[in-house]
This record gives sequence, structure tokens and C-alpha cells, in this order.
Amino acid sequence: MNRNRMNLPRPAAPEISPAAFVMYPVMCVPLFSAAQALWIESLYRQALENAREIARPSLPERDLLGVWN
Repeated sequence: MNRNRMNLPRPAAPEISPAAFVMYPVMCVPLFSAAQALWIESLYRQALENAREIARPSLPERDLLGVWN
């Protein structure tokens, strides 16, 4: 079978428009201490790990993928 027949063209990269940016005054930026920044980073890391674990195929699905012969 010809592999090139199954390839689809890639969509064009979206252009960045100036309307996508917002002026944000420095006075509105919340100030975090180092401990708060580390806590927020650990929270995001834990959420990312949980999302990756949920999105991973289950054991029976992974087993079936190796046995399709």
C-alpha cells in the first residue's frame, strides 16, 4: 500500500492578530511570594500529571494494541 496516499495536508498556522493582546497595567499584577509561586507551580504539575494519567489508554487497550495480528 502506498503510504503517501494516506497523508493529509497540514493546516496552515494561525496568524497572530493584534486584537489577541490586551493592555494590562502593572498595578493589577498580583505579587506572589516565593512560597506561593512554588505552591502554584506544584498545583499545576499535579494537575498535569493527573490529566496525563487519565488520558493514557487503559491496560486492556494497551494489551489489545500489541496483539492485533
